[in-house]
Amino acid sequence: MAVWRIGLTLPERLLGEFEAVLEAHATAVSSTLLEGGGESDSSPERLWRMRAYCTDAAAGNSLAVLASETSARLGLAVPEIDSEAVPDEDWAAKYDHEAPLLFAGRFVVHGDHHLPPPGRIALCINAGNAFGSGRHGSSRGRLLALDRIANERRVGQALDLGAGSGILAVAIAKCWDVGGMGRAEVLAADIDPVAVAASHAAAEGNDVLDRVRVCVSDGFAAGEIGDGAPYDLILANILADPLCDMALDLAGHLAPDGLAILSGL
Repeated sequence: MAVWRIGLTLPERLLGEFEAVLEAHATAVSSTLLEGGGESDSSPERLWRMRAYCTDAAAGNSLAVLASETSARLGLAVPEIDSEAVPDEDWAAKYDHEAPLLFAGRFVVHGDHHLPPPGRIALCINAGNAFGSGRHGSSRGRLLALDRIANERRVGQALDLGAGSGILAVAIAKCWDVGGMGRAEVLAADIDPVAVAASHAAAEGNDVLDRVRVCVSDGFAAGEIGDGAPYDLILANILADPLCDMALDLAGHLAPDGLAILSGL
C-alpha cells in the first residue's frame, strides 16, 4: 500500500500543539529529536523533526495545510514543510538484511541474509508478525538464562509458553541436543495462531521440527500441554498479571526438581 509523508522541523515547545492537530487526521505521526538541535537537554527550543503519514498525495496536502493553519493560529511563521511519497519496501526483508548478528552467551541470532560464525549455537529467526527477534531484553535475557543453566541441568521435556516467534523453543532444542545433559522435547504454545505458525516455521527452518511441537493454547488449557507434563523446564514470557494468575497451573505442570524461567511486564 502506498504511503505519503509530510515533514517539518519544530522547537520542542510546539510539539504538543502540532501533534494534537496532525494525529487527528494522519494515519501516524512520529517525532525525532534532531542531533545538535538544542544546547540543553531541557531546552524548550530543542529542535524536533515531525513526520505525519497518510495514504496519498491529496491527504498529504491536507496535512500540510493543517500544519500551516496551526502556525498562523499561533502567530508563527509557517515552517518549511516537505511532502513526499514513501517508496514501497518489504520492511521485514529490509530488517533481516540490515539487522546485525545478536550474541547471547553460546547463542547467535541471525536472519537468512547472514552466515553465523562457527562455535556458536545458531538461531535463524527472520522478522515477522510474532514477538521474539531476540533483540528485546526479555528474549535476550532468557537466552542468557538458558546459556547459564545448559551445563548443569538435564532437560527431557520443556514447555515454551507464549512462544511468539519460537526462538526460545528452537534454542532449547538445539542446546539440549549436544553434550551429556539430555535431548529435549519442546512444546511451543501460544494463544495467537499467527505465533504458533511462526514457531512451527522457525522449528522447520532450524531443523529441529522432530523435537519441537506447537499448539494453540490459552495458558495451560490445551490438552497437549497436560499430555507433556511434568516439565523439566518451563519458559513463559507474558504479562505479569496473567503469570500470577497461572502460578498454580505452572507449578502443577513443573517436575518436582524442574525450573521455571519467567518474564513479563
